[in-house]
Amino acid sequence: MSNAANAQLKPSSAREKCTVPSSEPMQATLAAKALAILRNVFGYEAFRGGQESVILSLLSGRDTLGVMPTGQGKSLCYQVPALMLPGTTLVISPLIALMKDQVDALKARGVPAAALNSQTSPGAAQKIFLELRQKSLKLLFVAPERLHSPSFIQAAYGAEISLVAVDEAHCISEWGYDFRPSYQKIATGIAQLGLPKRPTMLALTATATEEVLEDIKTYLDLQQPYLYIGGFERPNLSLSVFQLENKRQKLLEILHKVSGAAMVYTMSRQLAEETAKFLIHHGISAAYYHAGMHDAERNRIQEAYFKNHYRVICATSAFGMGINKPDVRVVVHLEPPDTLEAYYQEAGRAGRDGKKAFAVLLFSKSDLERRRYFLENSLLSRADVEIFFRELRALGTHIEIAQEALLEQLYEKYGKQFNRLKVEAILELLERHNLVHNHSGEATSETMKVEVSRSEFNMLLQQATQPAEKRILEQMLRSFGSECFSREVMFSLNAFSEKAGVSASEALQTFRALHERGIIRFASKEWLSLTMLAAHLLPKKLPIDWNLLARRAEVTLKRFRAMERYLHYKLCRRNFILDYFGEARYTEKCGICDNCLGRHQRADSHEERTV
Repeated sequence: MSNAANAQLKPSSAREKCTVPSSEPMQATLAAKALAILRNVFGYEAFRGGQESVILSLLSGRDTLGVMPTGQGKSLCYQVPALMLPGTTLVISPLIALMKDQVDALKARGVPAAALNSQTSPGAAQKIFLELRQKSLKLLFVAPERLHSPSFIQAAYGAEISLVAVDEAHCISEWGYDFRPSYQKIATGIAQLGLPKRPTMLALTATATEEVLEDIKTYLDLQQPYLYIGGFERPNLSLSVFQLENKRQKLLEILHKVSGAAMVYTMSRQLAEETAKFLIHHGISAAYYHAGMHDAERNRIQEAYFKNHYRVICATSAFGMGINKPDVRVVVHLEPPDTLEAYYQEAGRAGRDGKKAFAVLLFSKSDLERRRYFLENSLLSRADVEIFFRELRALGTHIEIAQEALLEQLYEKYGKQFNRLKVEAILELLERHNLVHNHSGEATSETMKVEVSRSEFNMLLQQATQPAEKRILEQMLRSFGSECFSREVMFSLNAFSEKAGVSASEALQTFRALHERGIIRFASKEWLSLTMLAAHLLPKKLPIDWNLLARRAEVTLKRFRAMERYLHYKLCRRNFILDYFGEARYTEKCGICDNCLGRHQRADSHEERTV
């Protein structure tokens, strides 16, 4: 086994809440079988940290919640039991790329595994369901939304599923930093499958506060779960923070002084793209990655990065969950995330091979001002929500309106009380409470597909009398060619309208008109398509827990202030993070962060001063 693999198996300090599963006579036998599978199938010599106790808990039929920081081998906690339990283990995973990586790795080891997602063909899905019914499939990976698909419920109904593993379980909580409403419906989805008996439940996450842990237990209906919380210390990871304006130059210095693979995190897609182009211009092989790209392109870039075809990946938080590249030597954040949970999760992707690595956070005064502005406008008051709901009711039960036009209406009545950020936050809240259905809520950019034949399109172009329409039709052919006739294409409205020589509002109105005529299928984050699901309700009667909303705002502000304190902290950064996560045992100082080494007070070696 490689040195890197050995390094990842070194035990780390851990604190365990609850008692370790009872040591019955059968436990020794189960432990021996689990170890044999670990060695013979996965190629590791010993379990790491809390893996064994989590696995034995599951094998004894006990619901389990594992908090295991990045790099501690969470996936083995359900992969090993899956090969010991009858039937199939159902793994709930949020990302297609993560499913693909695990399925490919399992198949390479001879383990029958499959994933069902939007990229699975009907023929492949039928084969998977046949294997599920024949009990020849050991692991099946699905997204949480799949559990409520009628075709999935019908095909999987009554299957033998012994274990359900929920990966990235923090997504279940509104208190978490990556909340996904579909996660809160997992338990009801499992209940619809008509399983012969209740499966054992496993929830896994890398970081979780007490509020998040309680939400995981509640929403997944975990019954007297065994709780394992691993240690958060990363002794090989050097943490540094620099406040400066010229962050690009600092990034170049870091990459020139620290060799090996690197990740650069940004808070916006545009900055990810610009940073990658900047590095390429300076002779560093780089690529960008964000949620606005097609799945195929993201998968291509990820695989190329894993094979070291690119040295640096510049990405938003979309490049995160399940990323397992052990030889990343440095992770640089060009802006501070909103929470320490999010930061430490991303920073922890450096040095997973156990060798020294660096996590560097760069920020400016304007970064903090901008994050504070975003935060203040995402926190909602009851008055804001009730006023906005009243305005929506006045527009009817089905609303089609440009977001800019709605904002203008609100501004005329209420001044600066409402802006784009606040409107998006209120719509998200109303949709979560089934008061509004936002048909354009999933749009993160613009998407379009031509619904008529090429000959009909050409005729339409020849007959176009409106200059804006003619320019847009011509630009569609120049930008997308035949591709937009066969599949949905993704693009930026602002960039497209600039190329076409029309304003963004003209382009939006033209695309909507073409959509209404059935010529194209178009969706945009700039265009709101809403259905009022509770138009009969008076604003004062909205079924929203306002106390919970206020509590959530309080917790959000508390986390942001903790992030601010970390940025300006003068003592050991590792100890600050361990204190934040409730880690009680650690040495006086780590000895390798910027503050412990005095990098801001004195100049050591050039590399230490830079990183």
